[in-house]
Amino acid sequence: MRVFLIRHGQTDMNVQRRLQGSSDTELNDVGRQQAIETRAMLEAKELIPTHVISSPLGRAIETAHLISGIPVEEVEIAQDLIEMSFGDYELKLLQDVDPTFADRFFGSPETYVPPKGGEEYDHALMRIDRFFNSFKKRIQNNEFKDQDKVFLVSHGATGHGIFEYLSKNPRKDYWKQDFNNCAVAELFLGLDGTKSGYEIVSEGFQKNW
Repeated sequence: MRVFLIRHGQTDMNVQRRLQGSSDTELNDVGRQQAIETRAMLEAKELIPTHVISSPLGRAIETAHLISGIPVEEVEIAQDLIEMSFGDYELKLLQDVDPTFADRFFGSPETYVPPKGGEEYDHALMRIDRFFNSFKKRIQNNEFKDQDKVFLVSHGATGHGIFEYLSKNPRKDYWKQDFNNCAVAELFLGLDGTKSGYEIVSEGFQKNW
């Protein structure tokens, strides 16, 4: 089986540079078109999903639907794929919060302290670890077939956490790999003694931090 991670398409919050975090926002028309174009790209590579697992947030679920063609109500939801929370900073413009926030969050993730009610990087990695431990058990229980292609649809910060989880890179390199709207990465889970890691299939569309 093959496993792919996809970031959701563009939202108005991305364009406005708002900290949407774990708030439930929807795709904008550009984001929907990105998902449609990504589906065409994947189909051209004969990457057609047999299973789709999404974050519970609307922007991820709609992306999952548009990329796969699977009805929204049939998309499997995994709470642990949700985006990192920014607590009191949720939905605020980046320019309106602590001016040191962006440098701390993106530039020094190894020392980042979240705003009140926000999520720490280590907690996000705990969620990711929990998700993949459960997912690997499903594989071991033969829930998936060798020919299956599983799409995981998530977010920017959580996606980078998945890269750290698989590659074991140091926290300071958390944001080293760009993962733009509708970017696609193939994940290698290190089953049967193989090396875990990831490979970028598509860099997605314009960078929206």
